Amino acid sequence: MSILSGTYNPTDEWLKEHLSGWVEKYEDGKVIATIRAHYRIINSPEDKKILEHEYYAGTTKKHFSKKAKEAIFYKAIYKDIFNSHLSLLTQSMPQSDVLMEIMLHFPNYQSELMFLAKVTKVDSDSELGRDVYYARLQALAVNQKTISKMIHTMSGQKA
Repeated sequence: MSILSGTYNPTDEWLKEHLSGWVEKYEDGKVIATIRAHYRIINSPEDKKILEHEYYAGTTKKHFSKKAKEAIFYKAIYKDIFNSHLSLLTQSMPQSDVLMEIMLHFPNYQSELMFLAKVTKVDSDSELGRDVYYARLQALAVNQKTISKMIHTMSGQKA
């Protein structure tokens, strides 16, 4: 379901309609974190407009670098999403240069965080007799609605 359609509910729709996988964070060539993810590939014409959408327009790396200087929460997102080496592990092979919207699930916080990323490279491997694809990601923007919800959840308020 398109974010631009106006009937967009990121949590319910994602769980029902989108592909799943795992996002791994690498540091010094080693996996230091793995988190459950759901994702969708963003096709044309939405791919041309999504960064201008209200959920993403003010949350690019440039915006986060400024916010990271002001608040620890934004600093963590800036470091973990924009300045980390992230890969999406999936059994469905994505193409390089494709745009994806990815939802990370944080069970400890009962929350999700969505972000836009471009696939920069795809590698494959075989694990337990099945193909697994590692899509290297370059984060482009974070979904403002999920940031707000996460802040409310973490502060003990209902979103």
